[in-house]
Amino acid sequence: MEEAEYKFSVDWTKSDFFCGLDVHKYELSVAIYSRDKSGAPFLKSNVFGTDSQGLDCFWRFVRKYRPNGFIMEATGVYHHHIYEFLVRKREKASWPFKIIVVNPADASGIPGRQKNDKIDAEHLARYLAAGLFEEGKPIIKILEDLKAIFRSLARIEKDRTALKNRIKKTLDRAGIRPKKVDLNSEWACELIRAFIEREGTLGDFLDKFNSDNNVLKKHRTVIFKNIEKFLPYKDFSLSSAQKALIRQNLVDLEFKTARKVLSGVEIDLLLSELPGLRRYAHNLSSIPSISAFSAVWIMAEIGNVEKFPTCRQLLAYCGCCPRIVSSAGKVYSAHVSRHSNKYLRTLFCNAASVVCNQVKRESELKSYAMRIMAKKGVYSKTLVYNIVAAKLVKIVHAILRDGVRFDPNGGAKYPHATHPEDSTTFTITERKDIRRASRMLRHVQN
Repeated sequence: MEEAEYKFSVDWTKSDFFCGLDVHKYELSVAIYSRDKSGAPFLKSNVFGTDSQGLDCFWRFVRKYRPNGFIMEATGVYHHHIYEFLVRKREKASWPFKIIVVNPADASGIPGRQKNDKIDAEHLARYLAAGLFEEGKPIIKILEDLKAIFRSLARIEKDRTALKNRIKKTLDRAGIRPKKVDLNSEWACELIRAFIEREGTLGDFLDKFNSDNNVLKKHRTVIFKNIEKFLPYKDFSLSSAQKALIRQNLVDLEFKTARKVLSGVEIDLLLSELPGLRRYAHNLSSIPSISAFSAVWIMAEIGNVEKFPTCRQLLAYCGCCPRIVSSAGKVYSAHVSRHSNKYLRTLFCNAASVVCNQVKRESELKSYAMRIMAKKGVYSKTLVYNIVAAKLVKIVHAILRDGVRFDPNGGAKYPHATHPEDSTTFTITERKDIRRASRMLRHVQN
């Protein structure tokens, strides 16, 4: 008779287990950690792939331990589908567990082992078992997609600015330097396009334009209003190489402008499926200096305002408040923190600049901006814009918290107010922009 080895069955539910995840692009490092009543630690780790097969193996590995929580660092976009996988498994699991996504900067401040480029899954599991991390904000897929679209639009706008500067630089080399000609306007681009398609000087082209009504027929009125800007340079001409450079830059500029408009159409289609988000963005767009485009972007970046119980927390997240430096019992206010959402910081500072310099309609916000300009403007306009930006953040927090529109006579002070304007017609793209994008794409195609 053969002697068989006897194995004890282990009841893994008697201990509290915690799972740490170190997420990479193609690999997922997993560590299961626990400490029994005697204080002895238990640690088991493994590495899995991030494809479907690898995630299934990962789940079979961890489910017998029934972890109380999973913790991972935010690693760009690589952790998103891991988080969504765990959310789907939590809906079907027989035990509850937390899913925590932590900022790498928060993990680096934990005493003990300092964070390097990567903090391994074992230490994350130990930190979670020690209760050093609380459950963070959930990852909302639709908001992450909206943020990705808006941030790509920001890069497109930078590319458009670079292309416009290249066109102006090429004209500068030829000696053609008209002042206050905005290449965002369609007539300016069409005039430059028609000029580079003809031989001769700029004066020859302008004479042809004056004598032939079929040249730039659609934009003749606005060109006649601005033709004085080009007359001082009528004796200058472009070389073949300069024309080729401008032609290529114009094609790239029109293509990127069309991409920007079409992305706006895609955002409008997404908003049609999100009536709640559209209503809040509609309320934010009632603030002077905040356009419909900026309102939706702000909503995508902030998400659910309930994660910011006070406006101070939102101010810190937006980077619109000064850093506090203390030394020897004295407290100083330093420059605004750069450890914040740079997109929100830029949006609110630009909106503050518009309030101070361009908004004409009288309101409590405009009066506040004028008082700050009179008091601080002699020192620094940047300081003024930061102060007004902080005021805008407070107004945005109140509007999102109370669900009201901006009141020019007193701000958002009345909770649960009615909405006099219909938000179902709220869009960020106008029909004229779509028609212009269609014409630009035809130019690119030709």
